[in-house]
Amino acid sequence: MGRVLAVANQKGGVGKTTTAINLSAFIAQEGKNVLLIDIDPQGNATSGLGINRLKIESCIYDVLINGAPLGSVI
Repeated sequence: MGRVLAVANQKGGVGKTTTAINLSAFIAQEGKNVLLIDIDPQGNATSGLGINRLKIESCIYDVLINGAPLGSVI
């Protein structure tokens, strides 16, 4: 069964994105499947993984606000 880990804090600049990216990378290197969901409006986890935020056709916003199926943004 899968596990859900959340890295959250109201304060900015405390290392949430860095922790999430590095934790995801470590778990993946251990041979596990990982899905990192970037819910931050700035999209820093997305760009931190080398993905150009401006070239993404749909995102978690479309799921949360427009009711798009989750599978359409993965």
